[in-house]
Amino acid sequence: MSLPNELLHSIIEYLAYIPKLPDSRSRSQFKCASAELLALSVTNWRLRRICLHFLFANIKIRHIKDARRLKDSSLVLFGKFTKLLAIAHFSRSEEDDQILYPILPCMKRLEWVELRFCSARGDFLKAILALPSVSTVLVEQLPDASLHDNLSKVLYEGMATSTTLSPDLERCLGQGMRLGRLEVLEPELLNDDFGQRHFAGLEELRLSMRRYPVSFSWLSALSSTHSSLKELWLIDDNRHYFSRHTPVFISSFVEDSQRQDLSKNYIIERVGLRRATDQCSKDCTSLVEILTLISTSFPKLETLTLDLDSHKATYDVDDLAAVLGRCSSLRVLYLHNVFKRLKFGSRCLPTVCRANSTSTLDRLAARAASGLSTFTSRVAKKVLSLDTLYIYDMGYEYEKFGSGKRWYLVGWLHVLNGNRDIDGTVRCKNESGLSDVRLGTKMISRGFGTKSHESL
Repeated sequence: MSLPNELLHSIIEYLAYIPKLPDSRSRSQFKCASAELLALSVTNWRLRRICLHFLFANIKIRHIKDARRLKDSSLVLFGKFTKLLAIAHFSRSEEDDQILYPILPCMKRLEWVELRFCSARGDFLKAILALPSVSTVLVEQLPDASLHDNLSKVLYEGMATSTTLSPDLERCLGQGMRLGRLEVLEPELLNDDFGQRHFAGLEELRLSMRRYPVSFSWLSALSSTHSSLKELWLIDDNRHYFSRHTPVFISSFVEDSQRQDLSKNYIIERVGLRRATDQCSKDCTSLVEILTLISTSFPKLETLTLDLDSHKATYDVDDLAAVLGRCSSLRVLYLHNVFKRLKFGSRCLPTVCRANSTSTLDRLAARAASGLSTFTSRVAKKVLSLDTLYIYDMGYEYEKFGSGKRWYLVGWLHVLNGNRDIDGTVRCKNESGLSDVRLGTKMISRGFGTKSHESL
């Protein structure tokens, strides 16, 4: 097998675990190993060394037999690879927990522990919290009162409440405990005061909808003060709410379905809202804001250089083209290291050049050429004053690790006519050498390696 270890690691990581069901109510991070991972781990010693990182990353102790088996095993692999430990409510006595005490210090890389039933296991929980590598302990029961001094590592879920919190829960939150999920049983009683509450670490809010109308006037305030809040779920499993009330965020869908006489063909039981995020949502927002500010502050701007080499965010090609379209006087646009920042979604990219199928570098360069041709074509149609674009882009053979051989794309493109078609030739350097690649609306290709040139 000739693939480098870095590429094999990425491939195995992609197929290592069984995907989670989308409707899981748990904040559990535990991942079950896939059949493919198990098969690869016994193929040969090279693959097994890579698979070990995933095979022992997640450990679950379901019953006392698992605990005894773990104790009797060689702890070298667990100490080297285990990052998550999930412990079920198997303990029938303090002696059962004693089996696990010697194991904990051996897990030097342990970060996340799931100890869901912890109310009667205060000493054991205290031992876990004392491990320096552990950052989070997920529980479904409130910790024992003796541990209330410092609960900053504890993430609590499974709570059901109306509009008030129990004194014990308030006390735990006051000692640093985070609230992973809040489930409200009587959401119709929530008012604007609820939006002013603070729940440390809140990631998910679930509303158990009933027959009564619910005001969401508190939602904006709660969302703005809880940056960790990722999901809001409206649960109507009994089908009492959505048949009588329509929240504003699905009103257009309901109205359109009624207008087309489709509303009799479906039943809404659950609606989930997820906070709009990207890999670097703050950077995304700031770039849009900066370009918007530039377009309004400099309405006669004719030349702009967009260098995204140091950015870590990604942008939809149409969204970024639309933002650039606000620069209504722009004539020349320089695009430096933009390709890695572009998202194409499910769009089918055109083939603008041939690539050596056995060369990773050739395939990456070919995809970059296709992507940049697609993006610049969209920019030309949005920026109606644009005449010329300059491309300077590069990437590595192994992008994830920033290593290996490099590819380059350098050249000029021009807007040709009233249809805003673009055309131009860029110099491409890849494993096949140097070649000229024709980019543009017509996607005319001359292929890679068809012409030799001096080094860039």
